[in-house]
Amino acid sequence: MTSGNHYPRMGSPAAKADTEVFALVARQPVYDSAMTVIAYELLYRESPITARAAFADARQATLSVITNAALEIGLDQLAGGLPVHINFPREVLAENLLLPLQPQRVVIEVLEDVRADRQVVAGIEALRERGHRIALDDYTPRRSDAALLDMADIVKIFVSREDPGTLRRLVAELSGRGLELIAEGVETVEQFERCVELGFHGFQGNFLQRPQTFVAQRVPSNRLAALQLVAALQSEDYSLDEVERLLSQDVSLSYRVLRCINSSYYNLPRKVDSIRQAIVLLGLENLRRLCMLIGLQGFDDRPVALLLQAMTRARMCEQLAKLAGVQDTGPYFITGLFSMLDALVGLPIPRIVEELPLASSVTRALVAGEGDLGAALRCALAYESASWDHVTYAGLSPGAIRAAYMDAVLWAEQTQGMVVDDGRKR
Repeated sequence: MTSGNHYPRMGSPAAKADTEVFALVARQPVYDSAMTVIAYELLYRESPITARAAFADARQATLSVITNAALEIGLDQLAGGLPVHINFPREVLAENLLLPLQPQRVVIEVLEDVRADRQVVAGIEALRERGHRIALDDYTPRRSDAALLDMADIVKIFVSREDPGTLRRLVAELSGRGLELIAEGVETVEQFERCVELGFHGFQGNFLQRPQTFVAQRVPSNRLAALQLVAALQSEDYSLDEVERLLSQDVSLSYRVLRCINSSYYNLPRKVDSIRQAIVLLGLENLRRLCMLIGLQGFDDRPVALLLQAMTRARMCEQLAKLAGVQDTGPYFITGLFSMLDALVGLPIPRIVEELPLASSVTRALVAGEGDLGAALRCALAYESASWDHVTYAGLSPGAIRAAYMDAVLWAEQTQGMVVDDGRKR
């Protein structure tokens, strides 16, 4: 579990209830060196603390999340066909419980403070016999029990905690034992490239969301034109005729819109062969949303996972606004979607929005997190990183926010195939 996951302390019933609700579905992707998602870690609880009562609460929260993730939601909905990593505290390992987990899908992560005592060793061996792979989380020679390496398949190292020389020696030693290595806490492109060079197989962190090294000094003209068009289409002042005119000016975008509308995703009773027909059949708001998604498709040198994450944010912001009774949720959708532009374009958000005809409320939300749009975006970002203390918006209940997140994840997964070319699907 990476250090960026801030969960409520287990000391109070309220904190425990929130953890059980939120931890059901939060997930963090694991990427390979090609920036393709290869697994998800389910984020469910804070690292163990020493108080006895907290251990008891942690155990119950863990078992509750495992049961709900496996049975109520289902691993396929949470992670498609990809493996999931689930953190196990000592208490669960030592009990050797028969849990409703698919061995071929679930990697067991042994937390960093677990020692290789008799009960833990027996529990890990039983899990391996059932077919689970074992990962050691946040491994470091200074604090971790090296005896567990003999039972591990994967070792996760929080790379920023080790100096370069120590990290290089540690990677060489663990690779020599045939272990798969995952770098945690990768925060910059430079760190990512260094970890690839060292020989890590998987990567977790914010490096895809916050790239630090950029070559371009301006948004490329073809992408800028697409973004400007998408932003302009959001204006409530534009009539149907003006939207049709704007969209028709971009032949490529018009073609892709019509192709998507005529796909099996919409399953319309007759073929749509004009933008006017598309507006009439879909409605202006649905067409605007489709144009936003297709407009970002042009960033084909960036990982597909970035577009998926942007779509998830957009949908969650929109759903939060709907649950809070907001009538016009379009600005919430575009705020969530455009919050990933720094990663997609390679420039800071303030630089990008200067060149886009966005509403001032959207600009303020993207640049400074201001206003109700900013509050919805902050809630979505907090849920992504499992920072439960900050998962709040407009007085909505934890269950309502959880429902918005689940809807967003499933919608983004379903919609991705419609707007992403077959050759780019992960």
